[in-house]
Amino acid sequence: MLEIWGRRSSSNVQALMWCVEELNLEAVRHDAGFIYGVTDTDSFARMNPNRTVPVLKDNGGEALWETGAILRYLADRYGPSSFWPKAHAERAQVDKWAE
Repeated sequence: MLEIWGRRSSSNVQALMWCVEELNLEAVRHDAGFIYGVTDTDSFARMNPNRTVPVLKDNGGEALWETGAILRYLADRYGPSSFWPKAHAERAQVDKWAE
């Protein structure tokens, strides 16, 4: 199960949730950031010292942050080759849209 920290109104969280939906993955999202706080806590800082959203944990693993890095991780781990090509040149065509 994926755990995601970030508020629904964040464009970066929206991009992440879109990817999660496209890959048909189960996830729980925790409101964090802006009016929800959470990012100012010590426990959040241990997950992401930058204190930004989104943050992702995959099955309780190490926390990942930065939207582009999270999207590439999910695409590589869970995406079919049509979603995240194995050929470097083809993958770069997809990857440039994450930047």
